[in-house]
Amino acid sequence: MKRFLVGMLVLCCAFTAFARGNAEISTTVQSSDNPFEEYVELIMYSSGSSGADTEKVIAKFNEMLKEKYNTTINVTCLGWNNYQNQYQLILTTGEPADLMYVNPNLYNLYASNGAFTDLTDLFEKYMPRIHGNFKEGQLEQAYVDGKLYMIPTYESNYPQYGIFYRFDLAKKYGLGEITSIDSFEKYADIIATKETDLRVIDGNPEQTLFQMFKAYYGFESIAGSNSSIVMARSYDDIHDIIAYPFTDEYVEWARRMKQWADKGYWSSNALSSTTDPWSSIQIGKSAITQANADGAKNMMSYMATKLPGTECAYWSLANLTGYSYVNPVTENGFAVPASSPNAERALRILEAIKTDQQLFDLWMYGIEGLHFSLTEDGKLIKPAVGVNPSTVNNHSMSGAQYAMRIKNLMRSESGVWEGSEGLLNWLSSIEVLNKFGAVTLDYSNVQAELAAVNNVVQQYGYPINIGIVENVDAAVAEYRRQLKIAGIDKLLEVVAQQMEVYYKKNGII
Repeated sequence: MKRFLVGMLVLCCAFTAFARGNAEISTTVQSSDNPFEEYVELIMYSSGSSGADTEKVIAKFNEMLKEKYNTTINVTCLGWNNYQNQYQLILTTGEPADLMYVNPNLYNLYASNGAFTDLTDLFEKYMPRIHGNFKEGQLEQAYVDGKLYMIPTYESNYPQYGIFYRFDLAKKYGLGEITSIDSFEKYADIIATKETDLRVIDGNPEQTLFQMFKAYYGFESIAGSNSSIVMARSYDDIHDIIAYPFTDEYVEWARRMKQWADKGYWSSNALSSTTDPWSSIQIGKSAITQANADGAKNMMSYMATKLPGTECAYWSLANLTGYSYVNPVTENGFAVPASSPNAERALRILEAIKTDQQLFDLWMYGIEGLHFSLTEDGKLIKPAVGVNPSTVNNHSMSGAQYAMRIKNLMRSESGVWEGSEGLLNWLSSIEVLNKFGAVTLDYSNVQAELAAVNNVVQQYGYPINIGIVENVDAAVAEYRRQLKIAGIDKLLEVVAQQMEVYYKKNGII
């Protein structure tokens, strides 16, 4: 462990020096009156997986982009299982990259240590139309030490997750809708014992279960992170910043997860699975997946296409907390790595895509006439009219699409899920102030501890979280011991101090 910590410190020091040395390169302004005179291939990295048709879509997209702006984009999706480690490698070695998808967790991790180009002045200079969309104070949510290091999306989403599930299977066995953890368990018991061709959760269930855990006990994530073990005790008890593995609630939940795992809700090899429940439910291998409100709406459309005749339902975990809130602007966005030699071009191209409906449609929805058609009023029909759904492959770039969203260009789907509007109205009716999501944490003084803690979480925490340990109490005790060695107390102290400053600055009692 000591060797690992020393290695991380060396990497961080080397990276900081590299970032300073490349700052001038990143912000070089071209002298020509035509900013697109020289051909440039931009390098983009994203979380998540690419679809089977994405290479075909990007080829067509790049034809149009090159014709209009003498630019192409090379997009690499790094998958879901190891993208965080890949990001660390790219950013600490100085590998040339022009755009990277960032969520709150990634942004908090790297914005304060020189990993990204300072965009405070460049955003408005090279993306004036997009910059003008943001209201006063919105962009400040993404500031780190008074500087901006990301281009946020321009939309409002409810981040709370929920359980999206096969309701036709519930009806098959005389069950009603899922309305609680107990009714979820009854549903899962039936699936696990009666349906031999699918699992309750096929693939890695860790994130689905983690969202249920947080909502069930009222723990609140900080800075929009869906993975950090440091959280606020509750929406009302905001000053009690905790590391949840040290709570009694975690032990209680871990014992329940052991019971669920022993019942066969998921595979004993689930942590090493290369599939995810979101994909598995669409091919009839999983009975449930997780989704937020927007994801549930999309999944209803996907299921109607992929598994015609199935009936699905959605249970928002906001039913457990009793409230909802809107994501801060840091929910999704693009950062320009400090190693980029094309910062100006990258920003200009983002402005072009986010203001050009043709380019935007290709990026987001695929090829018109194949992946989608448009109704007279501009709504999406997926796949295109006259195209056999079974012959159409998926186009997806995960984070690279999340970060490209912009309200005025996003298209609604024709025949959208009838329950979507009611769900959004209900979430709006219980909306409260987002006390935790807009803070940007500075980990620069605890980089080694953060890396070590994250390593411990993956090695010791994930198996407990999905119940694949022999003795829960012994596993939790060892998990806690390893977290102490890794420096969880120092990390917890740093986060707690910054949260108090944030609360005071923003008038949050």
